[in-house]
Amino acid sequence: MSRLERLASNLLLAAGSSLLVMLAAEAGLRMFRPVQYLKPPDPEKVRNAEESLYRPATAPGLSYEMVPDRNGVFEGMHVRTNHFGLRGPEPSPQAAHRFRVAALGDSFTFGFGVEEKETFPSVLQDLLNRSPSASGQWFEVMNFGVVGYSTRDEAIVLEKKALGFHPQGIIIGYVLNDPEIDPRLSLHKYFDPPVWWRRSHLLRLLHLGWNTVQVWIHGGGDYLRYLHAPGGEKWRSVEAGFRSIRRMADREGAWTLVAIFPLTPETSWENYPYSDLHAQVAREARANGFQVVDLLGPFRRIPPVKLRLSETDDHPSPLGHRIAAEAIYEAIVSGSWSGALTAGGGGPSDGMGRSPRRVDSHASHSLSFSAMAP
Repeated sequence: MSRLERLASNLLLAAGSSLLVMLAAEAGLRMFRPVQYLKPPDPEKVRNAEESLYRPATAPGLSYEMVPDRNGVFEGMHVRTNHFGLRGPEPSPQAAHRFRVAALGDSFTFGFGVEEKETFPSVLQDLLNRSPSASGQWFEVMNFGVVGYSTRDEAIVLEKKALGFHPQGIIIGYVLNDPEIDPRLSLHKYFDPPVWWRRSHLLRLLHLGWNTVQVWIHGGGDYLRYLHAPGGEKWRSVEAGFRSIRRMADREGAWTLVAIFPLTPETSWENYPYSDLHAQVAREARANGFQVVDLLGPFRRIPPVKLRLSETDDHPSPLGHRIAAEAIYEAIVSGSWSGALTAGGGGPSDGMGRSPRRVDSHASHSLSFSAMAP
C-alpha cells in the first residue's frame, strides 16, 4: 500500500470513528439527557389554532403577531385585541383634533399580567386627555406591544403597521433583553422557520457551549451585559433598529421617546447592577435624536415588591405601569417639543431644520387562549 493510500485510509478511519462517536452521543443525549436549549417545538404545540392569541405574522420580517378580534382570558388575564391585532379598542376615526401616539415594545408595553386599562399606554392616554394642556385635543395612545418582540421587531412593526395610522408620536418601551434576537422564547421557537441543525441534540449542546463561552468573553458571565456588548451582533441589532425608527420618524414628522424599564429586583434596589446599561441605551437613543425617560429613577423610590407582578415575575405591576405612564407624561408635557401636543402636529424645530423625533421580558409564555364572549 502506497503512502497516499495509507493516508487516505487513515483519514477515512478517523472520519468513520468520529461519525460513530457523534451518533452515539446523539443517541445518548436523546435517551438520557435531552437538550432543551433551542429545542424545536412539538408539531402539535397548539392543539386548536382558534384558541391561540398568536399566529404567523402577515408582515414580512416578523415571525408572529397577535390574532385580531380576540376577547378572552390569556394566562390568567383578560385580553382584547382589535381588528388590527392590537391590545385595546378599535382606533378612533381620523379627526382634526386627535393626536395619535404609537407605543412599541414587548411584554412590558403589552402589559403582561395586568388588565388593559392598567397598561402604561392606556394610563398615559388618560393622563394626557385629562391634562390642562390638552386644549381641546384628543390623545390616542395605541398599544403595539407584543410579548417577546425585540427592538429589531419593533422597527418592523413601526414600518409595516404603526405608520399606517400616521402617529404624531412614537414611544419605545425598552427592556434590557430587547437585543435578544435568537429564538430562545417559546413564541419565537414555535413560529420561526425551522433550522436543520436544531433537530440535533448534540449540535444544540455544542451551540449552548459556544454561547456560554461568548457570554463569559463579552459579558463576564452576565447574559444582559453580553446582549449589550458594544460591537456584538445583539447590540448592533438595537443600533440598527433605532436608526430605522429614526428615519421613519423623520419622514413622518413624528417625535420619538424611549422609556427604559429597569428589571425590578426581588427585594432591594441597593446595588442594582445595570445602571451603566441604562446609560448606554440612553446615549444611543439620544444620538438618534430621541427623548429619553429612564424609569430607574422613579422606580427606585418604590419598594420592589410593589412594582413586580409577583415574587417570581418581574413584569411591572399595575403600580409599575402607572409610575411609567406618569414619568412619560411629565417628559411629554415639559419637553422642548411639548408645543406639538397642543398644536396637534409636528414638534418645534431643533434649530437644525429637523423636528425633534417623537416617541415611538421576554418570558416563555404558552399559546393557549380561552375564548370568551365579547
